[in-house]
Amino acid sequence: MGTMSALPYMTGLGSLARQPALWNTPGWINTLSHHPGQDHARSASLGGALLGRSVILGSTALLLALTVGCTASEDTSEAASPTTPSPASSPTAAPTTAPAVSAPTAAPDEADVPVERDADYTEAASVFGDEGIRLALLDDARIARLALADCRRWRTGQVDPELAALVSPQLLDRALEELDGPTGSPPSLLSDLPTHDGNGHNEAAAVRKGCDGSSPLHYETSHRQAAVTVDRTGTRPRLRMVATCAMNVRFGDEVVGAAQDWTFTSTPTASGWLLTDAATTADVNWFPGLPEG
Repeated sequence: MGTMSALPYMTGLGSLARQPALWNTPGWINTLSHHPGQDHARSASLGGALLGRSVILGSTALLLALTVGCTASEDTSEAASPTTPSPASSPTAAPTTAPAVSAPTAAPDEADVPVERDADYTEAASVFGDEGIRLALLDDARIARLALADCRRWRTGQVDPELAALVSPQLLDRALEELDGPTGSPPSLLSDLPTHDGNGHNEAAAVRKGCDGSSPLHYETSHRQAAVTVDRTGTRPRLRMVATCAMNVRFGDEVVGAAQDWTFTSTPTASGWLLTDAATTADVNWFPGLPEG
C-alpha cells in the first residue's frame, strides 16, 4: 500500500473533530477484502461520552484501522450466504438468557468487526455466545455502511430494502421522522446530505451525478476497538455495541468521507438479529476523505 495522505479529523468514541491525523505509522493498517453494496457542518469537540463510554484525546491524532464490513450501493443488493447459527448460552449465563440467533443473510466476504475482549464481552458471550456476537456485529457493520452511504434514499427517496430488513419498523419510522423536523438532538441513524459540509463540498447537489458507497468501512481501533455490553433494561437481554465507523462516499467524480460514533442495540429473533435502537452524539462528520489505494 502506498504512502497515505493526512485525514483532516480526529475521532473518539464520543466525538469527531477536524484535525490533522497521522497515516505514516508503520503497521497501523490491516486491509481486508470487501464487496459492493444538514445543511450541517459538523462542529464537535474532542472527547465526550457516548452512553457511558468516553474517550478523551490530547493533541495527538487517532488512527482508523482499516477493516472492512459490508457494502452498499444505490442499485445493488448482495447474494445471501448462510452461516452457522450461534451457540446456546453457556451454563454460567445469567438467569435471563437470550435465544440462539439464526445467521443473517451475510455476504460471503464480510469481515469480522474488531471487538474489545473485556469483561463486558465475556458477559455478553455467556448470554449470546461468541458466534452470536460476531453475527450481530456483522449486521451492525452493514447498517453503519447503509446509513453512511444511504445512496438509494438520497437519490430516490425510498429506504434501501436491505436496511429495512435489518432495522425494526419502529426504529426505522423514528429515524425517518427525525429527518422531518428538529428533535433537539442529532438524528440517531439516518442523515440528509448537507448543501455545505464545511470543506467546500455540496453533497446534496453532487448526489445527482451518482452515489457509490462501496469503499471499505473503517473502524477506530487505535485507542479502543468496538465494545459490546448486555442491555438488560427490557424484558429480555439485548446486545449493545459502541463503535466509530467511517468510509468514503463517491458522488460522481467527488470523493468525500463520512464518519459517525454510534451506539447500536440489537435484539435476537428467531430469524436473526434486529437493530431496535440507535443513538449518536452529533451529526455525521463529512470530511475531505480517507486515503485510498
